[in-house]
Amino acid sequence: MIQLEFQKLFRRGMTYIGFIAILLFVLVIQIGMFVEGQKLLDFLIKSLSDVFLLEGKLINNYTVSYIILNSLWIHIPILVAIVAGDMVSGEAGRGTFRLLLTRPVSRAKLLTAKYITAQAYAAMLVLFLMFMSMVVGRLFFDTGDMIVLMNTINIFDSSDVMWRFTAAFAYGAVGMWVVTGLAFLFSTLATNSLGPVIGSMSILILFTIMSNFSIGIFEVIKPFLFTTYLGGWQLFFDDPVDWKQIIHATGIMALHISVLYFISLYIFTKKDIKS
Repeated sequence: MIQLEFQKLFRRGMTYIGFIAILLFVLVIQIGMFVEGQKLLDFLIKSLSDVFLLEGKLINNYTVSYIILNSLWIHIPILVAIVAGDMVSGEAGRGTFRLLLTRPVSRAKLLTAKYITAQAYAAMLVLFLMFMSMVVGRLFFDTGDMIVLMNTINIFDSSDVMWRFTAAFAYGAVGMWVVTGLAFLFSTLATNSLGPVIGSMSILILFTIMSNFSIGIFEVIKPFLFTTYLGGWQLFFDDPVDWKQIIHATGIMALHISVLYFISLYIFTKKDIKS
């Protein structure tokens, strides 16, 4: 059933929108940094240059990949929501559910196959982003040491960087699985693909605002919002790495993924399929 869902997924044109968008976004950033990156870096570290002596190629593949991570995580949720929001509602819109349910397959198995397919697609988008950043980026930039400006100035040797990026992308995939689960939930409620995309993006924006505002009641509910933890991939570029916080954040997001699946399953099994 999962294989069948993958076949249906890659027959739809919208499936390729995410890969094309990532391809174009990353290439634009890489070409822009290749042409004007040194001027931008000089502006950003002007205050540091008065205190520290900085030598070597500060614009390298690792630095650019870190910039891509910061700038593109806001776009990937939209890309995964487009496909995940169509997984169930698209079938309803095309009127194919009655035909699907005539097979000797339970609704639970059918929905689970669709859920796994949607989550696998989100993981493929993150892997493609990693490929474009780390592999294609080598066509433009050399490797080297990496400077990260967080709470402090962290300088990582080139031998200490690759595992951090791998872990950051893996963590990012978990975050995208939460967004996928949210869009999938809305998909079980809708009969067209537009509603789930708008609904999931509205919730994402609302929760992001609540996660970033330090106001009374928001402080109480902030630890329970998945958006509070989406940016946790940056923790892998801290020194030392706060593993306790990373494990906690990953656990919260895994809980969201599971809860969203079971709510979707409950709604779908109780749903009156009319077409």
